[in-house]
Amino acid sequence: MEIPLGPLRVFHLVAASQSVNRAAQRLGVTQPAVTQQIRRLERAVGLRLFRRDGRRIVPTEAGQTLEAFARRIFQLVDAAGDALEGVAGLQTGHLAVGASRTAGAYYVADLLDRFKHRHPGVRVTLSVGNSQFVLARILDFTLHAGVIAGRPEDPRLVARPLIRDRLLAVLPPGHPLARKSALAVGDLRGQPLVLREPGSTTRRLIEQAFQARGLAVAATMELEDNEAIKSAVADGIGVAIMAHAAVAQDLASGRLIGRRLRGAPSLEFALVYHRDRVLSPVLAAFLVLLPRPRRGASMVS
Repeated sequence: MEIPLGPLRVFHLVAASQSVNRAAQRLGVTQPAVTQQIRRLERAVGLRLFRRDGRRIVPTEAGQTLEAFARRIFQLVDAAGDALEGVAGLQTGHLAVGASRTAGAYYVADLLDRFKHRHPGVRVTLSVGNSQFVLARILDFTLHAGVIAGRPEDPRLVARPLIRDRLLAVLPPGHPLARKSALAVGDLRGQPLVLREPGSTTRRLIEQAFQARGLAVAATMELEDNEAIKSAVADGIGVAIMAHAAVAQDLASGRLIGRRLRGAPSLEFALVYHRDRVLSPVLAAFLVLLPRPRRGASMVS
C-alpha cells in the first residue's frame, strides 16, 4: 500500500481540527479541495477514514489508526524544519506557544518579549485557551510549548515549574469582610461567589480548599474571563478568589480589595512541552530564557 503524503497532510489537519472548514482555512484552499484530497487518500488505502457525528467530522477506527502514524510523521517533518532553522542560527523560524487564560493574560508576555529581543528573526505566536486546549495542541505538535496552571499527568509531557502565585479573596470596596487583614476559607461561607467555569484549575483548587473544610462551593455566577469576574465583583454581585497577578492593577487603583486567604493553595504555573520536542533548536532557545521558579507579587492587604 502506497500512501500519498500530500493527502495525508490534509487528512492530518482535518483529524486534528475535526473540521473540513478549519483545515481548508489553514491550508488556504477551498473545502471541496480538502474533500477531494480525503477521498483520494481513502481510495489509496481502501478504507473509509471519517464519519459524521452531528456537526463534527470524526475519524473512523481506520482513521484513528492512520492519524496516530500521521502525527508522528509530521512531527518528524516539523523537527527537520526546526533543525534546519537551528543550523541557520535561529535567524528565521517560528515559535508557537500556548497559554491558559490566566497565564496568557498575566505571565507569558515578558517571557515572549525577551525571546523576541534575543531572536528577532523568529516569528512568535501565542494561542490562548483553557488548559485542555493547550495540552492537546502540544501533544499533536501544533505548539512547541505551553504555560498552564498545574502539572499534566501525561508521561509524554515535560513540565518545568515557572511561577507560583497566591490566591486572594477579592472584594468590592466597602465589603464587611474587607475590615479584616486576612481571611480564612470559612469566612466565605454563605458569601455569593463569582467563580471561573468548572474545569478550570483555579476553580478546582477553590473547590478542594472548601471541601477540605467540609464546605460546599455554590457559585452565584460562573464566568470564563477574569476581566468579567472582576467587573462582577466591582458591581457588588459577589466575591471572588483569584490569582494576585490577575487583580494587581485593580488593587492598586482601589477598584477592588484583596485579602490574603489562609488555607488556600498556591496557583502554580508550569511550562509544558512534548518530550519529543527536546531536540528542537527553537524550543531549546526558549527554555534557556526560563527564570527560576518564583513566587508572585506580595499580597496586598
